[in-house]
Amino acid sequence: MTGARHRTKAGFVPGALLAAGGLLALNILGCGGETAVSTREIATVDIDPGEMLLVGVGDGASFTATARDADGFFVAGTARWSIDKPAVATITEAGFASAVAGGIATVTATIGGVSGTAQLEVYVPARISHYTVGQSYYGRRDYVEYIPGTLPVILSSSHGGRMTPNEIPNRTFGVVRNDTNSLELTVAMRQALIDLTGQAPHVIYSHLHRSKLDANREIVEAAQDNPYAEQAWEEFHEWIKVARTAVAADYGKGMYFDIHGHGHDIERLELGYLLTSEELNRPDASLNSLAVVAETSIRDLGRTSPIAFSHLLRGPKSLGGLFAEEEIPSVPSPIAPGPGDAPYFRGGYNTREYGSFYDAEVVSGIQIEHHYRGVRDTPDNRFVYATKAARVIRDFMLEHYGFFDTGGATPAR
Repeated sequence: MTGARHRTKAGFVPGALLAAGGLLALNILGCGGETAVSTREIATVDIDPGEMLLVGVGDGASFTATARDADGFFVAGTARWSIDKPAVATITEAGFASAVAGGIATVTATIGGVSGTAQLEVYVPARISHYTVGQSYYGRRDYVEYIPGTLPVILSSSHGGRMTPNEIPNRTFGVVRNDTNSLELTVAMRQALIDLTGQAPHVIYSHLHRSKLDANREIVEAAQDNPYAEQAWEEFHEWIKVARTAVAADYGKGMYFDIHGHGHDIERLELGYLLTSEELNRPDASLNSLAVVAETSIRDLGRTSPIAFSHLLRGPKSLGGLFAEEEIPSVPSPIAPGPGDAPYFRGGYNTREYGSFYDAEVVSGIQIEHHYRGVRDTPDNRFVYATKAARVIRDFMLEHYGFFDTGGATPAR
């Protein structure tokens, strides 16, 4: 499959039926029960993967070659491998490529005088020993962007990008529709926090359209075996980890907010803590247990909070309660403690991975799904909402963590 990276391990040969760089012979049963090697002529040679991305000098992976006749049947043969730019990468007799320097090269496999080609790119990321607050850092081809901050807050946008590069085919399964203007909303929220506090949150943006990459899914569904989408996925998630490490080092604890947009009929925010609709529809008493706390993306906060967990989820000083003070409806909240029978997004892959669902994590997380009208639809409405959301986030942090530094120099914008 195009994009698959057949990495080798000691004692492991890629492909159960392939010899090193060649393939299993096609046998034909002879008259006396003997077998004879097919004499079919080779018409084509295909290389798998057809496109390979190596990341960093020294990275390596295997190509395999398959010969076929004019009817599409396999034909036996041993491939002879070559590469047109050995300064970019080298390739062994067995088809194993090793990165030498950044660039793009053509790999050729020849079997029986017939050749096939594949593209090999070596991408060498910049070495970053220190992140500068307010500076944008980009991954390969600017598909992913990270802007470091100084607040104990992380924002991410995974479904609002607009880039649709031809090198990444459209995803063939899973949701491919964008959350309209959710990236622009995240940008506005970052700026509103700067305007309110004089400091910036950490932010991570995926600039790829969701039809190319779904950065809120595990990598198989997210990138669907395309090496360039896989690289963008790795960059997006690695930078969330970098931000979480920075928040934990600077403050000991913090919050991660994954920013999305929904198209449900009820115009309200949907705050995802990983709890199901059924769980949130239950009375407060059923939510006030450590067993429930352990199921959520705010596990760390829930275990240390002096208030009942149900109040942390939907009380006056919950995130939903603070949004209510800004006249922004949400669920769960004091007014809407549970979603009832209405559709509700409970939180996805990112909320689970980068909240405090797992034990010993100190950065808790909440997915915020935004309705469209009055929130995401126009620049003016995004500005008004972002201004209110910045106050809510600040007040939430002060209420439940007791810190939200507003001093210091304003970072670069």
